[in-house]
Amino acid sequence: MTDNDDSIKKMAELLRRGATMLAQSCPQCGSPILKIQDDLYCASCDRRIVVVRSDEEAESTAVKTMLPKLRETLMRKLQSLNEIIESETDTDKLTKLANLMVLLLQALHKLGTIHED
Repeated sequence: MTDNDDSIKKMAELLRRGATMLAQSCPQCGSPILKIQDDLYCASCDRRIVVVRSDEEAESTAVKTMLPKLRETLMRKLQSLNEIIESETDTDKLTKLANLMVLLLQALHKLGTIHED
């Protein structure tokens, strides 16, 4: 079975469940966009579609979409750094690692101040 067959079956299933097919097409692959409750979705790309009115709104939306993943990445890096620090005994290396940890914590704090309107 091809990817196209899979996406058609997925679209059909979503339509049976109440999704609405719109006249708009996905900017990435050209497949019809489906409206599921208040979200727009491309079954072929298997992703949510966000419609924006300006470049500024597109940038703002991209940043807001990226924030949760960035938080997760920073948390994973902090956890890894913590494990490295626990076993490190060299003071020069510890100083560098501590500085890196401060930078990661500052970045995490700064993310917390960005409002996700």
